[in-house]
Amino acid sequence: MPAPTLSRPKDCCARSATTSGAGFCGECGEPLIWCMASQECHSLLDKSGMCPVCVQPELYLDAGAASTVREGGKLALPLVVKNASSVGRPLFITGLWMKEDDAGWNEIPLSFERLEAGRSSNVAVRTGVLDHAGIHQVDLRIAVASRYHWREEAFVLTSSIIFPVESRDPDGPVTNINVNADQIGAGLTVYNPTRIEADRAEGQETHVRPIPLKLNRADQDEARLGRRGYETGLRVPRTVEFVWRGFGEGDCPFDGPVLDPSGLLYLGRNAVGRDQEGNDARLLVTTADGALSPLTGSISRQHFSLYPESGRLMLRVESQYGLRVNGDAYGRTKCVTLQDGDTISPLRKTPDALQVSVRFEAEREDVTRIILTRTCSA
Repeated sequence: MPAPTLSRPKDCCARSATTSGAGFCGECGEPLIWCMASQECHSLLDKSGMCPVCVQPELYLDAGAASTVREGGKLALPLVVKNASSVGRPLFITGLWMKEDDAGWNEIPLSFERLEAGRSSNVAVRTGVLDHAGIHQVDLRIAVASRYHWREEAFVLTSSIIFPVESRDPDGPVTNINVNADQIGAGLTVYNPTRIEADRAEGQETHVRPIPLKLNRADQDEARLGRRGYETGLRVPRTVEFVWRGFGEGDCPFDGPVLDPSGLLYLGRNAVGRDQEGNDARLLVTTADGALSPLTGSISRQHFSLYPESGRLMLRVESQYGLRVNGDAYGRTKCVTLQDGDTISPLRKTPDALQVSVRFEAEREDVTRIILTRTCSA
């Protein structure tokens, strides 16, 4: 039985993406937002911001698990986690939790993190003592991440197994344990490992193939676990519109989302243009009368980059001279999470000479516009 797939980009957007240089879908008009690793996966993101090629985890109940469970016993759930990516993109399993009925979440120790494409790993999960008969539910929560160079997109997915626990009365009826049919499209019998050998000795069959468990996106858990977005509940989607204020004519792009497949915006001294270390926005230090200040020479050709990552606005320092954010100094290759109201000072020694302020505009939990305002006081 094939594992259920997560959502995918709209068909019309996928068709438009085949047109060289297309930035918007020719049918629905939505921006075409590429995966950060599009050079390898050649894929657009779906509407939730997930790459359906790079992020393809599958969760299974392992083959051979077979028996029944009664009140007072424990249930072993031998799980298999697989990276089903169709290209050679690794997937990182950064956390796994289990919750029983109304109890809290318990993190399951993992002996692995990186899963290469097509590879899988086993995880041993066991319930606590099932101290009452009736319906029992086990919830699973798995945190995964896709990484490309220094960047990471993190997500949290959930699955649930619902099964009856039989009375400890040995003469009572025995009921097979089943995953909810709505979750995987068919019943799933789970067996108690203590009965495996006895069942095999009696010639009873066990499952010969792993059984897939449906995974659902858990955006609220992503926020609670700090995997995506901000503690305030805000999220910066890849479709966020960047608005440029205070930049010279021709020194910034048109307002709108980042349409370059890299998903990066570069800012620095070099002119706008992608050739020979060109920038998306040019940073110049000017005096009150508009003349170019000698301090401009202290701006690197590409000084820093901006990009949405895991629901946050990120800054990466590209300059060997570093910069300041809200007065704090950061060196080359340092990545900083930017917040609403932050101030970027590219010149570390004269921070007031040139600044870029950051302001968010949001609708509900999504940031729709990021306004970047350049000011000079040289």
